[in-house]
Amino acid sequence: MIFSNHVLLRESLHAVLSTELEVTSVGGDDGEVLTAAHKIRPEVIVVDLDGPGRQGLRTVRLLVAELPECAVVALTGRHTPHALRAALTAGARGFASREQPPAELVDLIRRVGRGERMIHPGTALATLAAMHNPLSARERDVLRLAARGMPGAAIASELFLSEGTIRNYLSSAVRKLNCRNRLEAARLAEEAGWI
Repeated sequence: MIFSNHVLLRESLHAVLSTELEVTSVGGDDGEVLTAAHKIRPEVIVVDLDGPGRQGLRTVRLLVAELPECAVVALTGRHTPHALRAALTAGARGFASREQPPAELVDLIRRVGRGERMIHPGTALATLAAMHNPLSARERDVLRLAARGMPGAAIASELFLSEGTIRNYLSSAVRKLNCRNRLEAARLAEEAGWI
């Protein structure tokens, strides 16, 4: 079963997967997907995490709670350690990429249906690479606030530090992450799951 509120994605996945698997597609809200899942009782449910309203993780949690016998595969265009961790924490048994070739996606779904846990290889590699966090605890604190769009003076006030110290922490973080500016460094640290 495929759940996505992106009509084009849902119908494209249905067309591709139905050549290899028995597939039903559902759009709508959590209630509609739960009703369909209770009726159909699929072995595997592919849930689009990137749909409008970003309800995907909530849907994964609900499906796992209501139908623990159904394996859930989280499908996303975000291949970050944070996205992987969020999907696995929600109860997904598989993590797939929107960019995977159809044959790989079919194989991943089949293997999850047999009880295996499967992760998109690129995401697994990014997660392993992200395990080495070069930032100090204070650099992470400063970047976390910078990621919210706070100016240096506000960050200094929040952390009870001088503006010069904040500039030093930001400069150090930008250098360690090999970025051009603090916003790029904050985005990279966020995607890596460090902040």
